[in-house]
Amino acid sequence: MYKKILVPLDGSELAKKALDHAEKLAKIFDAEIILFQVVPFMPIYGSPELVTPLIVDEKQKEVAERYLTNLAEEMKKRGHKVTSMVRTGQQVAVEIIDFAKERGADLIVMCTHGRSGITRWVLGSVAHKVLTRAETPILLIHLKR
Repeated sequence: MYKKILVPLDGSELAKKALDHAEKLAKIFDAEIILFQVVPFMPIYGSPELVTPLIVDEKQKEVAERYLTNLAEEMKKRGHKVTSMVRTGQQVAVEIIDFAKERGADLIVMCTHGRSGITRWVLGSVAHKVLTRAETPILLIHLKR
């Protein structure tokens, strides 16, 4: 049923909890786990003629790549097929949805941070955006902090 399970991560311990669920499903279905992280970029605005589309903090990207590589190696030692990818983008949810389509993911497994009130209004909810916009089935895990 599931052959490719996408697990979007943001480096937090909470997001990492999705891995337990992904690993259990991968074992049942003999599926590949795809670890994915989006490193946000900052647009630089000047005069309209000089809009620079992005500045990526290369150090941040390297940290994300190392983080996913280490996780992938740990999971491979437990017998899983794992790949990882870091991408840059301004809209994290859109990047997750697009990547899931590109890679042919059968399932997205992710945690929700459970933000509410003003924090959710200001920061939005990546999980909510993915849930309402993705065509790929989603296993959304709500964990209390």
